[in-house]
Amino acid sequence: MKIRRSLLQDTVSVETYTGDGAYGPVYAPAVSVSCNIDSTRRLVRNSAGDEAVSELTLHIHPDDVSSLTPESRITASSHVSRVLAVKPQTFRGNTAVVEVSVA
Repeated sequence: MKIRRSLLQDTVSVETYTGDGAYGPVYAPAVSVSCNIDSTRRLVRNSAGDEAVSELTLHIHPDDVSSLTPESRITASSHVSRVLAVKPQTFRGNTAVVEVSVA
């Protein structure tokens, strides 16, 4: 059972990290994604296993995160930040919602 899209009240802009180029990180064009934003600070582990402080936690529909990777850029309320970790939340073997920690 997936989260209903009608429950996702916020919108963020996502630029997927595609790699490094000659002049720094390279990102895909921005895409708008519906989500719920939780602005509680949390201590999380990033993709390298290091501890980092997450300023935002986004709850996103599982179908909308297929290209979302760590180091991707998120723009929420004109504040640009990067993805620390992507964690699917499962219920009875199915992904219900994806939790994205943002620095």
